[in-house]
Amino acid sequence: MAYSIRQIFEPTIWEAFVRSQLYTVFVQSSHYADFYASMGEKTWIFGVYDDANKLVGGSLVVSVSAKRGNFLFLPYGPIGLYDGKLFHELKRLAQSEGYHFIRVSPFLDDTKNHQEEFKRFGFHHAPMHILAETTWLLDIGDEEDDLLQLMNKNHRNLIRRCLKEGVRVELSTHASALQRFNDLLDTTTARHRFQRFSRTYIEKEFFAFARKGEALILEGYLPNGTLESSAIVMYYGKMACYRHGASLGQEKRLPASYAVQWSAIREAKRRGMRWYNFWGIAPPRSTPRHPFYGITHFKKGFGGFEKQLLHCQDLPTSSRYWLSWTIETVRRLKRGF
Repeated sequence: MAYSIRQIFEPTIWEAFVRSQLYTVFVQSSHYADFYASMGEKTWIFGVYDDANKLVGGSLVVSVSAKRGNFLFLPYGPIGLYDGKLFHELKRLAQSEGYHFIRVSPFLDDTKNHQEEFKRFGFHHAPMHILAETTWLLDIGDEEDDLLQLMNKNHRNLIRRCLKEGVRVELSTHASALQRFNDLLDTTTARHRFQRFSRTYIEKEFFAFARKGEALILEGYLPNGTLESSAIVMYYGKMACYRHGASLGQEKRLPASYAVQWSAIREAKRRGMRWYNFWGIAPPRSTPRHPFYGITHFKKGFGGFEKQLLHCQDLPTSSRYWLSWTIETVRRLKRGF
């Protein structure tokens, strides 16, 4: 089978293809291209077509401008079918536009075959990931009572207690709710000492999807009216993604974050979705030093399964790449990944 590569200029064509996949990752949507464009970056969508002129694969491609080096990024791409022609076209684009490398984070299982496949295309392991690579997914096709039974017993009991004793979860797309989320995230960041996304990044990403009815802020209030927990969840295609979260973490008896996640799952079911993606967790055998170590128990307790994705891959297109590789390697070691 011979494939041809063409740039796609009509977003509806790409949207239909992305939504036809088993796992509909929102970072491959045309809305995500709008988000990156709002951040001052360039975006392209390249399609892979078969002999019958049918779209069978491709990827959203975005530019990333950074002091360590500018590069092209395929967020959880490519998807569908692809071959070396796609990467040959992207390498030509990168060199003509002055980008130092191409970085892909495929939503593919981390298998020997996939590792060897990208090696044949000229890729090698990136020093750091960009998107979550050890993820936790929940199939939400079961009835709500069955999903509750599949949870960790402690999670199930805490959810029921929160609902019984007056924890309130509100769903919103208002700017005021986003302001409250960011304020709460500042508090969470200070307590756990991790590096957060900027307010501008979160706001632009959220509204790129909220305008389409595909993103919500879920706020968990204690019976006394205190905002204890907040989350941003993307509802795209067949998959809801727990994208950002923040919590005071002070109320151990009524942890509103459990009620928030249960409300997010129920909303995904109401929309007829198949998957709830809890996003990143710590890899197996991680030490407490890993940044995701604490949140992993929380996410796994809702039931589901681990999906280990292929590690981020880089294709150098300039000798400047190795400066970026050195800087990112040092950063990875400092952050504990």
